[in-house]
Amino acid sequence: MATTFSLLCQRCGLSNREAADYLSVRLDTAKSWSAGRNPAPVGAIGELRQLYARIERAAAGAVVEIDCQTIKHGAPDSVELGLSSDDHEAQSIGWPCVGAHAAVLGLVAARVDVPLAIVPRGSTIATAGASDAND
Repeated sequence: MATTFSLLCQRCGLSNREAADYLSVRLDTAKSWSAGRNPAPVGAIGELRQLYARIERAAAGAVVEIDCQTIKHGAPDSVELGLSSDDHEAQSIGWPCVGAHAAVLGLVAARVDVPLAIVPRGSTIATAGASDAND
């Protein structure tokens, strides 16, 4: 049976363990909420809704940027989107885990009409350029 908690976790790209870490609760608690054995508190649902709203905003911003670049420079052969290689990297850019970062990229992929290449985050032209500039 799907619960509001489990559906929001899925939309946010969170496993039960990642949801437990994100919400600062025990894994057994998150599993109980996910399975519907106990209702998730309003505060936990609210935090997941806020995370999903951030995911939506980030995806919308990326889509606008891709669309603007397409208007300025014509349709590209493809657009590279960098995905965090691990949870630590995802957390360093403000996401609780790779799954949440992937949720952003999934929404972008669903909303743009250009070929996308999902690559490790540090290997994109933009991040390589930023790295070179900082050296």
